[in-house]
Amino acid sequence: MTQSDSDVFSLPAEADTHDHDYHQLVVVLDGNTDFDVQGKGKQLHTGEGCILPSENSHAFAGLGENRIMVVNLPIPPQKGITDEEYEIVSRLFDQAAYFQLNPRLQILASALSGELQQYPNDMILARACGNTLLSAIRHQINNKDVRTRGNHLDIDKLDQFIELNLSRRVHIDQLANFCFLSVSQFHERFKDRTGMTPHQYLMRKRLERAQSLLTEGVTPIQVAEMCGFSSQSAMTNVFSQTLGITPLKYQKQFGRGR
Repeated sequence: MTQSDSDVFSLPAEADTHDHDYHQLVVVLDGNTDFDVQGKGKQLHTGEGCILPSENSHAFAGLGENRIMVVNLPIPPQKGITDEEYEIVSRLFDQAAYFQLNPRLQILASALSGELQQYPNDMILARACGNTLLSAIRHQINNKDVRTRGNHLDIDKLDQFIELNLSRRVHIDQLANFCFLSVSQFHERFKDRTGMTPHQYLMRKRLERAQSLLTEGVTPIQVAEMCGFSSQSAMTNVFSQTLGITPLKYQKQFGRGR
């Protein structure tokens, strides 16, 4: 991990240990990781994270494919933040801790990480994204009236999360973690609410976006990638089975430039 305002990257499978002279916040965006902070180890999943005060030695490793967002808070504060603002935010780092983001903040973290990846060399954006996430997480952690784990299935927020992450391979366990539910609980409650399985729902979302992009003239191979299909042939199979038409024929028939 390098010192910058905020960044998005993957952790290697080989474990590493270090410390640094600045505070750091880590959020797991995709996949699973192992963290050990001062002898307290924990496997972190999508939507979970840890608070790392400066000088706290910590070990970390990626477990398969993963993607994390890190936010660094230098000591003393940079010019982009006032002393008063720094004092408020730095209280978040009074001690090391693990946390799980609520659904709203998972959506925020996903959106901010997308901007960072789109403009990786924009230091002003990196600082703004980092400060935004730090401030928002501070409110969640300080809020004593947090909704009980597994108590609510918010389809609207789930839709927002899916839309932001549809270009990636969204897994059912990620959606379950997003709703603070086990996979079996999520599957049962989701089917009760929507009348379809989470997998069927995801496929419908991918198909809807693919139809929209095809009508706009995006090539089928690009559409497959943008909608999270494993390949163009996989998308063609879904189209043929669901709509009775191939993506290319759909584009020729319904495209705006036909």
